[in-house]
Amino acid sequence: MPSWREVFLYFLFLGFVNVGGPVAQITMMYNHMVERRHWLSKDRFVKIMAFCHMLPGPEALQLAIYVGYLKRKLWGGILAGLTFILPGAIVMIVLSWLYVKYGKLPPVNNALYVLKPAVLGIIAAGIIKLGRAAIRNIFLALLLVGAFVGMRFGEINFLLILVIAGALNLLVEEGWPRLKKGAPTLPVTIGTFAFLLPLVDSRLFQIAWLFLKTGLFSFGGAYASLVFVQRGAVAQYHWLTDGQLLDGVAMSVATPGPFMLFTTFAGYLAGGIAGAVLATFIVFLPSFIFVIGGTHYIEKVRDNRTIQAFLAGVSAAVVGVIAVVSLDLIPEAIVGWPSVAIAVIAFLLIVWLKRDVALVAIGAIAGGVIYSLVRAFT
Repeated sequence: MPSWREVFLYFLFLGFVNVGGPVAQITMMYNHMVERRHWLSKDRFVKIMAFCHMLPGPEALQLAIYVGYLKRKLWGGILAGLTFILPGAIVMIVLSWLYVKYGKLPPVNNALYVLKPAVLGIIAAGIIKLGRAAIRNIFLALLLVGAFVGMRFGEINFLLILVIAGALNLLVEEGWPRLKKGAPTLPVTIGTFAFLLPLVDSRLFQIAWLFLKTGLFSFGGAYASLVFVQRGAVAQYHWLTDGQLLDGVAMSVATPGPFMLFTTFAGYLAGGIAGAVLATFIVFLPSFIFVIGGTHYIEKVRDNRTIQAFLAGVSAAVVGVIAVVSLDLIPEAIVGWPSVAIAVIAFLLIVWLKRDVALVAIGAIAGGVIYSLVRAFT
């Protein structure tokens, strides 16, 4: 059992160095927790990750909370999660302020010219990885395609798409008799909660509601949160544009902390520092509750066929709706053949050459800085 000091210092260290998105962060944590510190066995790490993958929200943060809870119970889990988030959140608030104040300056735009298409390539690679993990049979593939078509061309609410996909896969895997006995409880409960849309016109209330939905229903990991923020903050409330959202995603890739910290940026543009703090607190709160409240039931949840079937359908549909949102971001990132090349190179480095996402992100950041400096002195 590591000491309080060791747990605190480790997760604080992790909060400063966990750059590159969920895959890079989980790989780093495996290296530290299993291979170096021997806090967990390989089998235990895999089982914890299987539990975290079932939950909505950022898997890397949930893994940190879970391990902190295992080592030092309730306060250890809270401490691990907070130290994992806070360094990056503070950096993101500072960057958001600088972006609002100086975002129109040519050097900033030149750096983002390189970074934004690279981020688009990283997202595309993430969609491929999510698709490989989610599509285990032909029916799940059909759900993915149906989700894409329904959202792209039918303009169906994406939460409704997720609920329908989960219910359909549950029906196919478990059959109607079993479904009648109580299987609809999960999708009906989620669907009812999701569509009780608030009528309050307060900006902070709207921020809280949007990011609560994001934290509660981002099945498929951090990339799924893009869908909620794009549809809510951009399309519904018009707090920011697609281009600004992509700038926020680029900054979240370039800074330490969970990938979902672009929600801090969106909150800042929507409501200043109060909006940023509120968005950050609300979007990550469900992860703390799900993990700390679910540790005692991990095996029961993993062995529950009804829940697994519903979540498998939801996960397949998530890939389709993420693809739709990614298409909406393309015009803001691809503004010429050089940006096409940058996006393709980032994508191929991750998918084909299996390069670390963190290294690709760092390379894109360095490329953006170099390009900005070259343009400044020519």
